[in-house]
Amino acid sequence: MEKEVFFLENLLFKSTAQEIEERYQEVLQLYAHDPEILNIAKSIKGMCDYIMKTYKEIPNPEKKLDESLYTTLYQVLKDLSITLYDLSIAEGEQIYYVLSSAYQKLNGANNLLERLV
Repeated sequence: MEKEVFFLENLLFKSTAQEIEERYQEVLQLYAHDPEILNIAKSIKGMCDYIMKTYKEIPNPEKKLDESLYTTLYQVLKDLSITLYDLSIAEGEQIYYVLSSAYQKLNGANNLLERLV
């Protein structure tokens, strides 16, 4: 049973990582001319890559990482994925709201990961 749960969790994380990569590429294409949006998208992608690296280290008693982190890390990944999606669909004045929200989410994710990891 434990192996099945691990397999499903792994599949869930990998599919979310693929979704993030696709959304990241879409934002890069849409906003190739806008350095601010490119910068936030790269920051989000970097944070997601760091989360995936952290996920792969669970469980790790040396870093006090245990299975209870799976849900938290997954929720942060999903939230950042949605932010990339929002960047890809925002138009006009909406983009400023989405950018502001993206900066806040990145800051929150960074603060959370500093405490957890």
